[in-house]
Amino acid sequence: MYCLYCGDCCRRMSPISQPEPCKYLIEDGSFVFCSIYRNRPAECSNHEYPSRFCPIGLEVLGLNPERDTTKIRERIDEGWNLIKQREVSHE
Repeated sequence: MYCLYCGDCCRRMSPISQPEPCKYLIEDGSFVFCSIYRNRPAECSNHEYPSRFCPIGLEVLGLNPERDTTKIRERIDEGWNLIKQREVSHE
């Protein structure tokens, strides 16, 4: 399942900081991602949904997988690029 970097899971269901939002959140415009992405807890990376794209992210962002495939792919790519940029800048 592909994350859409909306941050809703991190804000509401973080295994690290409950009942508060995760302390490792980074917000960059409409993107929310993890500052410890490569070392995040298993609970944060092992999501089993019967869909290709995160259904929570689709709902939060108002995206439809049949209609908005290009937007979804662009968001995934842009989010992943933001994560990689942050990793490079912290090395």
